[in-house]
Amino acid sequence: MRIFSFTDILKPIGGSVLLVGLALLYGGCTIDNGAETSVSAYIPSGFMELSGVEEGDYSKAVSETAREDHIGRFYANEATREATISFFTNLTSSRTVAVAILEASSKSGVPPGLAFALVHEESDYKTAATGHNSDSIDRGLFQLNSRSFPKLTSQDFFDPRINARYGTAHLAFCLEAGGNEVAALAMYNAGQGRVSKGGTPRRTLDYIYRIISYRANLETLFEAQVVARFAPSSAGSNALAFLPDVAPRAK
Repeated sequence: MRIFSFTDILKPIGGSVLLVGLALLYGGCTIDNGAETSVSAYIPSGFMELSGVEEGDYSKAVSETAREDHIGRFYANEATREATISFFTNLTSSRTVAVAILEASSKSGVPPGLAFALVHEESDYKTAATGHNSDSIDRGLFQLNSRSFPKLTSQDFFDPRINARYGTAHLAFCLEAGGNEVAALAMYNAGQGRVSKGGTPRRTLDYIYRIISYRANLETLFEAQVVARFAPSSAGSNALAFLPDVAPRAK
């Protein structure tokens, strides 16, 4: 069996199907007692809720079921905050970057999964990333534009905490103005005026697709790697039970 890295798993093609399997595999533990084997598997909370939906309520369930923000909840909880930081440190290769985005997302009210997916697309988590336009420069994690943020110094642009604070604040503005995440991402990329006039270019549509795909896989991976390991114990206690690592068996 191939052992997948975070980079492999977060690729859009086929990622969602792969990660559903990983959520069950990594969320449980197998104990071999010789004669018998018992398996305790983690089942995502959304699956549990939707499994009880009656046939006549399918349309309502599809329309009204909200995305659960595991990342924000786990970062806010002191018992799971370090595990959350560790996950994103692994993903971004920088604890400073991970904490900067998590903290800024929390304060601005932006879904952290969306913020990380945006930063991956904009700068690949590189604090010194620079993009040159005809009359401006994009800098740092969120690729903040020099014309849009004229008061920021070069040092400010490349400071991960400052960049993340302004980047998530701008994303929050786009979410408010756009009314939904797709419109917000279009505004972040192409500008509010252009999107409002219906002039969203094809490259922006591709940009949005990549971010949404990455975010979906990121959040599923987080649920498989972190949420599943803090699932309630089988004894029914409300306390969080840390489940041991389970390595895939090689063929």
